[in-house]
Amino acid sequence: MFLKLAPSLVLALVWAFTPIHATTPTIVLPANGTKVAPGAQFAFKYDSIADSTVSSYNFTVVLFTQLPSSFAESSNYAAGYTFGQFDVANYPAIPYAQHPAPPFLVMPDFSKSLGWGMGASISDATFYLAVFEEYANGQPSVGPRISLSINEIVYNSTSAEENQDYGETEAQTALSL
Repeated sequence: MFLKLAPSLVLALVWAFTPIHATTPTIVLPANGTKVAPGAQFAFKYDSIADSTVSSYNFTVVLFTQLPSSFAESSNYAAGYTFGQFDVANYPAIPYAQHPAPPFLVMPDFSKSLGWGMGASISDATFYLAVFEEYANGQPSVGPRISLSINEIVYNSTSAEENQDYGETEAQTALSL
């Protein structure tokens, strides 16, 4: 009887004492400080937390025009824009990505009205590109864990240095970095 349980016991002990190593989730592009004009395409590349012992389920890309003041219920929690929810292929969670992130995103033009909303112009503003990623790492948790990565970008820069506006070819070149 013991010989039948021995392999399972060994695996359980190894698993219990093996640290969970995950990749640090990172927004690779756009880099911190990148200048992006309203309506411009900008390269987007995100390195997921997914690894051989970590499953990633999806990630959501959000642009905050101001940092949220606190984590509390509020009718005016934050301002910004949601680019979408994406996934990355990682076995066994998602063998084939159904909604991969595009190689570039388009910066909204906040000076234009949307529906009942009123647009507003702003220049040289620090915005926060955030990625929330749902994942699990083999450790018990009630629901998936959520990581947060943030890069600061400059919206509608007026400096002599150009705002980033990638065409499809330039975006592919930037993504190969």
